[in-house]
Amino acid sequence: MPRPDPEQRLRLVRAGSAEAEGARFAAKMFVAEDGGPIRTIVGDGHRHYTGEEHSQKTGRSNPYDGATEHALIIESELRSDVWTYRTQAFRLRLLVGVSVREWICDHLRHVRVDGVDVVEAIECKPNLSFLDDDERAVQTAVGAVMRGMGWRHRVLYLRDVEGSGERQVNFGEIYARQTRHVPEDVLDVFDRMCDEKPDVTFRDLREALHSDRVMGTSLAHAMICRGRVQFDLDRYLFDPMPVRLVPAKICTDVFGF
Repeated sequence: MPRPDPEQRLRLVRAGSAEAEGARFAAKMFVAEDGGPIRTIVGDGHRHYTGEEHSQKTGRSNPYDGATEHALIIESELRSDVWTYRTQAFRLRLLVGVSVREWICDHLRHVRVDGVDVVEAIECKPNLSFLDDDERAVQTAVGAVMRGMGWRHRVLYLRDVEGSGERQVNFGEIYARQTRHVPEDVLDVFDRMCDEKPDVTFRDLREALHSDRVMGTSLAHAMICRGRVQFDLDRYLFDPMPVRLVPAKICTDVFGF
């Protein structure tokens, strides 16, 4: 298994395909046949707390291992520029030094940045103490493969994802409405606002969705979880805050599997 050439663009080819015949592999990627997580995190004996979250945005179920992975699920769910994401997305087998190692992508997401599609393959760590010399070597090798594919490799820590107190309050209050049902007539109102006047305040949005303050707020929060509302996640979301309504997304497969 050779090391990737930093000057050569890598591409995904399926094992057993005509493209794979005679190919020189920089790494091997293993994915689930149904596009779901490559592993489920169940059982006892974990160092971190574990669980599974359903995504309103993607319709997928996302297992997580630890607080950082859980917080990143919430962030990807609430950010309108994250078009889709998966957790435990694939296993990568690659050469690190003189040894063949394996790495599981904790969080894979498609982000639209100024009209440009960016794929982020993310390793989640509680803090810097979990990145020793051996782990740093693994992440360096993974980063070389990801860059060769045109993807962005990142290592994120809990403090990076949780952020400020205002951001954490947004996480808690908005994500709690993630499963809130949004009736079709409310969706119609939202879509009309999106077409006619996408830049509004949060008060404008909640009052348009329902006359009752609590009901309107919960519906607005549910639309955020669907990726339809852009706002500053690092500032507490209350009535005077500006928000931008975004059209429903038509997602294309940028991952290749």
